[in-house]
Amino acid sequence: MPTHKMITIDGIRYRPEDAARAGVRPAAGPLGMAQAEPSRAPFDPGEHDVPAVLAHLADADGTETTRILTAEAAGKNRKTIMEVGT
Repeated sequence: MPTHKMITIDGIRYRPEDAARAGVRPAAGPLGMAQAEPSRAPFDPGEHDVPAVLAHLADADGTETTRILTAEAAGKNRKTIMEVGT
């Protein structure tokens, strides 16, 4: 009989290949970290056009808005984007 490294999620034991099919994600841990999605790089306004930056700012919280406006001021310093902060 093959041996499987079982994953326990919310008190239920799954084989790793069955957990994905069941639509559950393991908690962070030795297996969970290996299967976790890679973190995305922070949004860089210099890599995007004005409409994309404005759309990002519309969904951003106060901390993210401050970070984006600071990066924009240090970079391209586009007037349309900088007016959001005023």
